[in-house]
Amino acid sequence: MVRDDDEARRISQVAIDGKQTAQSTHASAIENTSDVTQSERETMGKQHVEEVSRDQLALGKRLLNWRTLVPLAFVIVALVIVALKANINPQKTWAAIRHANLIFFLCAFCIYYLSFGLRAWRWKFLLENVGFKPENGIHLPRLPKLVEIVYISFFANVVVPAKLGDLYRAYLLRQEINVSTTRSFGTVLAERLLDLIILLLLFIPAVLISLHQNMPPQIALGMKILLIAVVIGVIGLFVLRQMRESIAKLIPGRFREQYYHFQEGTLGSFRRLPQLTLLTMGVWSCEALRFLFIALALNLIDGNLIHILTASIFIGLGEALLTVIPATGGGVGLVEGGMAAMIALFYKGVDLVNQTAAAILLDRIITLFSILVFGFIVFIIAFGKKAAQKR
Repeated sequence: MVRDDDEARRISQVAIDGKQTAQSTHASAIENTSDVTQSERETMGKQHVEEVSRDQLALGKRLLNWRTLVPLAFVIVALVIVALKANINPQKTWAAIRHANLIFFLCAFCIYYLSFGLRAWRWKFLLENVGFKPENGIHLPRLPKLVEIVYISFFANVVVPAKLGDLYRAYLLRQEINVSTTRSFGTVLAERLLDLIILLLLFIPAVLISLHQNMPPQIALGMKILLIAVVIGVIGLFVLRQMRESIAKLIPGRFREQYYHFQEGTLGSFRRLPQLTLLTMGVWSCEALRFLFIALALNLIDGNLIHILTASIFIGLGEALLTVIPATGGGVGLVEGGMAAMIALFYKGVDLVNQTAAAILLDRIITLFSILVFGFIVFIIAFGKKAAQKR
């Protein structure tokens, strides 16, 4: 990936006018980005196509790297040991899955995949906010292509740890159009911050309502940690905005241009905030409703509709928070353990262990296994199209 970033710097230097200084404003940076001749665009397009096979191979190498395989193997062994000690009965778990309401399960599946359209639409807003517009000589891919890129990035996050998919998304966009990888990655980080803020706004009330009678100290501690993380992130962005030039002076000259792109990509993304907020709320509503339908399919949570809804929001969004920790691909191990603990807070029926196992399996069929299967197919098709363009 370092080689890819070096290539991105060389490409961006071709696209930016030679007279541009490191202190140029956002407007001049966008104007210079559009000053690319047709021959230069063709040259850069060829360079991108030639890089495709190497980048796909790099993802494969990361998947087979011991840093990926060893933690994954450790987690799988730990899950097996926990399952054995918990006395999970495969026959009873399978019986619970067989008796689940298929309509509710399909609703959970569909609403989860609806979130990818909302994510791509939101990302389009973020990219436009930093100047990736036709009037600046930059034509973004159509929405279906953006959905494909977002979906492949989720696939990358599932197969390898460390949230590689976030950086991979910016790289895939650069393959489609000649834009700065650092600025694109800045929009992804801005998206993550927006996600965390809205997630907490939905998650904390759900916790307070669903667990108002019995708030475990572990959950209270987790909420405090999340709030501190958001505050630190907001303060960091504020400092980055107010001390832009002071920070730039501390960066070596050859990296300063990338710093400006990253800074603009992150802070310049927060325009049209009402639309971004609504789309983000839509994304996390899909995540919460997904688990609501899983719970309804298994009749997992008793009580009135408000209690079932708030409990489902708590579990669904709590699961999403666990995937933020980049220890394993797709949060394998952390998500399952966290879900088991959260479901135990609300399930009041018999056979808790097997009902919980059934709920986790149904949910992970949607959020993990379907991403592995369909993501691999989309990944191969996209790679094939790039290979065909090369020929």
